[in-house]
Amino acid sequence: MNSPVAIGPIGRIKIPSPMEITLGLDLEQELLDQVLKGEFECGYLLWRSKQALVVPKSATHKDNYFEACQHCEGEGWPVVVRSTGGELTPQTESFINLSLVIKCKKNQLSIRDSYLVICNALIKWLAENGITGRCSSIDGAFCDGDFNVVVDGRKLVGTAQRWKKVTDPKVRADGSDMALLMHAVILCDGDLPAMWEISNTFYKTCNLKPFIIEDKHISLAKLLDQSGEEFVLKMLDGLDHSLGEYIEQFSAEHFK
Repeated sequence: MNSPVAIGPIGRIKIPSPMEITLGLDLEQELLDQVLKGEFECGYLLWRSKQALVVPKSATHKDNYFEACQHCEGEGWPVVVRSTGGELTPQTESFINLSLVIKCKKNQLSIRDSYLVICNALIKWLAENGITGRCSSIDGAFCDGDFNVVVDGRKLVGTAQRWKKVTDPKVRADGSDMALLMHAVILCDGDLPAMWEISNTFYKTCNLKPFIIEDKHISLAKLLDQSGEEFVLKMLDGLDHSLGEYIEQFSAEHFK
């Protein structure tokens, strides 16, 4: 189930069942490694996580960190540390995660262009569902950045990325060969107010400003007036189909 399906130079993985967040991050790393090893020129992973709060390693040095973890876990929100930076990100079975990896040259894409690879894929998919999305920062949103995908001024998707150098001499053409990992978390469904409340509680316990504002976010469930497990699975399948078309077209241009 976790093995990628090869479509030419493209690897595709879709896992509908929610998993522990650590397993999802491991699969994401595995996909990155496969591109670094030259097994694929690009690939994507669609997955769902069980409920958790994911924090950067820097959070472990904050005041009362362990007390915050104990409190959140007692409320059903275990805290998991990731190796990358950023801010706290809630995960739940009602969200959809997209991990997308491509091989590229170091200076082939600007930061903006590299983020647009994943953002444009999601904006295309949203348009297919009658939703107009765009990239923007949203003050008061969780883990804010310039490349959120927003709808009507509210955050629907958060994105992040990291680059890694291709070191295998059998794979790299020169020292500029890189692999770019992009990640998006899509607020598909779920009790968003409860997520922001527990996130702000974590911040407050660590003597940090609770900055997440409830009405700065929107879910697909609200936009499409649908909800539930069947809805999440339907959106996951639709995104998989849309991505298949998008990534084939992107690859034809990017790797020519």
